[in-house]
Amino acid sequence: MNNTEWYSIRALTLPATAVALLVAFFIVWLVIRVQFPKKWAGVYGDAVFTFIVVWKFSIIVTDFKAVIAQPFALLYFNGGTIGVFLGVMAVSLQLWWKRQKIQFDASGIAAYSWAIILTQSIYQWLVVLLNDNQTTSEVITLLVLSTLTVFILWRITTINRALILYTIGLIIVALFQPHGLWQPTVGVSVILLILGIVIQRAGRI
Repeated sequence: MNNTEWYSIRALTLPATAVALLVAFFIVWLVIRVQFPKKWAGVYGDAVFTFIVVWKFSIIVTDFKAVIAQPFALLYFNGGTIGVFLGVMAVSLQLWWKRQKIQFDASGIAAYSWAIILTQSIYQWLVVLLNDNQTTSEVITLLVLSTLTVFILWRITTINRALILYTIGLIIVALFQPHGLWQPTVGVSVILLILGIVIQRAGRI
C-alpha cells in the first residue's frame, strides 16, 4: 500500500505506515499476553524493541553523511526500506541465538505463529484505514487478510502450514496493490516464514 498520510504526535510527525506498525506491535503484544504464557509476550516485546532500535538507527548505515552533517537526523528519520529489512534480520538473528535459552515449546511455536500473522495483518488493516488508496486494493486487502487470518489462527495448528498459507495470501493481496510484489511486506513475510520453519525444527530437538 502507498503511504499518503502523515500524523503528528506532539512534536513528532510520523507517516501512517509507522503509526500503523507501532499500533500493531502494541495490539499484538496484548493478544500474546492474554492468549499465551507471560513469557512469550516478553519474547515478543524484546523482538519489537530490537526491530525498532535497528530500524530507527539504521539511517547511520543508509545515510551516514546526513547523520554526520546533522546528528539530529537520528531523531526524525530512519533507515527506510533497508532499515526494515535490517531490523527483521536483527530480530531473526536474536531469536536464533537465544533459541536454546528461550526454549520454543509447543506454546512458544504457536505464539510465534500468532505474532507473525497478527502483526502483519493488523499492520495491513491499519495502513488501509489510515491511508487513502484505491478502493479496490483496500477492499481486497481487508477481505482476504481478514478471512485468511481468522481461518489460520482457529483451524491450522501446524506453524509451517499456517505461515506458508499466510505468505501465499499476502502475496496474492500484494498483486492488487500499487507496488505489487516489490514491497517490503512481501520480503519480510518470506523471511519470517523461513525463521518460523527453523524455529519449529529447533523446538523439536
